[in-house]
Amino acid sequence: MSMLPFWEVCLVCTNNLNHVNNANIQSQLEQLPVMAQASPAQLFNTSWTLHRLSPLHHGKDCETILNNPTALKVYATRLRDQLTGDVLAGLHASATTAENDVLSKAGALKNCQWLSISTEPQPNEQAAFPGILITLEYENITYKAALLAEPEAETRTDGHREGTTSLPLLLTKFPSALRQTFLSFLSANFDTYCSTLHLPSSFLCSGMESFIQSLRSTGSRATANDNTVEEVVKDLQITLAFSQSIAPALRSLNVNISRTSLKQFLSVDSGKSKGRTLEQKLSSPFIPNLTSYLETHLAMKLDLDGSATQGAERHVRLSKVACAAFALGVDGRMKLTVADQVDDDDGITPTQRACEILLQATIRKAVIGNQAAT
Repeated sequence: MSMLPFWEVCLVCTNNLNHVNNANIQSQLEQLPVMAQASPAQLFNTSWTLHRLSPLHHGKDCETILNNPTALKVYATRLRDQLTGDVLAGLHASATTAENDVLSKAGALKNCQWLSISTEPQPNEQAAFPGILITLEYENITYKAALLAEPEAETRTDGHREGTTSLPLLLTKFPSALRQTFLSFLSANFDTYCSTLHLPSSFLCSGMESFIQSLRSTGSRATANDNTVEEVVKDLQITLAFSQSIAPALRSLNVNISRTSLKQFLSVDSGKSKGRTLEQKLSSPFIPNLTSYLETHLAMKLDLDGSATQGAERHVRLSKVACAAFALGVDGRMKLTVADQVDDDDGITPTQRACEILLQATIRKAVIGNQAAT
């Protein structure tokens, strides 16, 4: 039997050992836990209260908080300690009877979790919403909040100082007393200023038109597109608010538009094309047609888009828009409803695409509000 030279034997043994070590390392890497992240889908199908936040200062604790599970765990622990510590007595003391009933029915706090929102492409998800999702899991209910940043492409030239993070839009799903405690926590830990994000009539108007326009651009035939609008929006309700000087006894008026009437308002612009810009003429004709209809049949001159500065129009404004797919209010409330079914070539439903466009517009609105305040 032939014998291998000593050096060849050593080489073979070394190669086998390296192969074993590499296999072990690969096995260990595969077994490492993946960083837990929240799905952007958790931003939908929830009624939110909107706030705008000034930049968060966290330099004394960490360099960054986005995609930093260690830092997020620290802040989650701090918030949990605050909610389960002595502040709990103060929380109940400051709450109304109804709010105390809500808090008592929630039960004990079981878990407080801060997770970065995933920006990696997910099945049936198109847009990325970098930010942080906060969940407070009680025995009988789960409350949540989300701090959202601008889309990545728009924040590459962000001029904020090191040790700060811009998360301009805050969404909360909390009872009032718990919300105030949470906002106080953000202020104390991040030296950030928070205020309600009021949405002007012009934003409700442009948001409604961009939503409808997104639905109408999903197919190649106008008739099919309008059918999509009818199926997604269903019945549409708009709420008109009146100036107290002209209608002291009338605070609001609801106008319901049935799904069978939507197509008539989506036809070619029939009454308000004069004086509109080219960009307005190329957009959905829904708002000008609706304005023309109400003026003709109800003798009401409306300022739906908030552009009027004088005349009767400035006394009537749009204060809320609600349908099966979304709800927006000037009081800073929003809900975007996305169904589970997939019916588009890229796995994104027309409803989801339209809701993502509307949420991105809301984030930009918060950014503009922060810039105007500085």
